[in-house]
Amino acid sequence: MLNRKTTYGIHALLFLARHADQGFIPIVRISESLVVSRKFLERILAELKEEGLVVSHAGRDGGYSLGSQGLDLGLSEVVRVLEGPIALLPCASHRFFTACNECPDPNSCGLQDALVQVRNDTVHSLKQMTLGRMLTAEAEMNSGLRPLQRPTPYSRD
Repeated sequence: MLNRKTTYGIHALLFLARHADQGFIPIVRISESLVVSRKFLERILAELKEEGLVVSHAGRDGGYSLGSQGLDLGLSEVVRVLEGPIALLPCASHRFFTACNECPDPNSCGLQDALVQVRNDTVHSLKQMTLGRMLTAEAEMNSGLRPLQRPTPYSRD
């Protein structure tokens, strides 16, 4: 599950994407829209800025705007910046690999093999889900063209 920091970070990025034509957006406007503490949001945006996902401008007309990737920014990059590794175990991580102490045989571990596949599928899905794609989905839902996606119930079949 995503933590609150990541959830607010994604919502802030979506806010900036919706208002990209307005230039730099003051942080107070973003925090009021998201109903989140300005200080908390400043820390989140500072992390995103450090990685180039947003840019900021100081001064009276200052604020934040999307970085160079703009609407092509994928969720995988946001999650990595705000959450860290996407893999469920260190031995299944590409960028942060560490062998597990619990593994009886790292060369033939079924758990590692399964979780690497989950990690790869997750990263692929998160890369495909861009800010632009999410804005398109919002517009389709708002105009009644499609319903909000709901989780598929678990079944033992």
